[in-house]
Amino acid sequence: MKTPIEYIKEAGGIYTTKENFIFFAKIMAVIIIVTTSLSYVFNYFYPVTTFENLDYSNTPMLIAFFLFSVLGFLVSLWSQTTTYYAIFRKTESEKEVFKLGFKNMPKLFLVSIVVGLIIFLGMILLVIPAIIFAVWYSFSILLVLDKGVGIGQALKQSKSMVSGRFWKILGRSVVFGLFSFTIAIVFSLVPYAGNILVLFLSPLTLLPFYLLYKDLSINLE
Repeated sequence: MKTPIEYIKEAGGIYTTKENFIFFAKIMAVIIIVTTSLSYVFNYFYPVTTFENLDYSNTPMLIAFFLFSVLGFLVSLWSQTTTYYAIFRKTESEKEVFKLGFKNMPKLFLVSIVVGLIIFLGMILLVIPAIIFAVWYSFSILLVLDKGVGIGQALKQSKSMVSGRFWKILGRSVVFGLFSFTIAIVFSLVPYAGNILVLFLSPLTLLPFYLLYKDLSINLE
């Protein structure tokens, strides 16, 4: 297992390689266009989105608000799944990545719900169990999407990958989180294009954890 800095450096090298950078740029450009367009349309019709300001007597408006919200959730889910597959399948065509992203949206949704509920249960018990569960099952999403295993098997394999390495993986996860947070803070300060740049760099922020996962999943092959 490499140090967290080594993983981040390796991720930077992969991301900035000309072929990979162009590939990621094409994928993220489409995602940004879709998400930004939807956000613009939503904010145009509903400039104030708090529930207190909705006109509950206007049924068509409520229905449209609900449909926009569902569509926004689905687009967000699609963008996350597609970003994962851009990393998994960076040697394939952009068309295939978008196809896989759309096809596997339900998988990401279900495994996220299951892991989220487990972590929430840990939070109800105490903070420490929540941290333990979060680390144990941190690779579950990657296993479901990358390996195509079932959710139950992904949870078991993820815990197995963490076994004997808990503190090392927790430490690396914290550093990766700080790396992502720093990028988000720095680029969000760019006028007008900040949020777009943060989204554009999503593959870079996911790559270090993916590289850690790849090293630990070798024994699962």
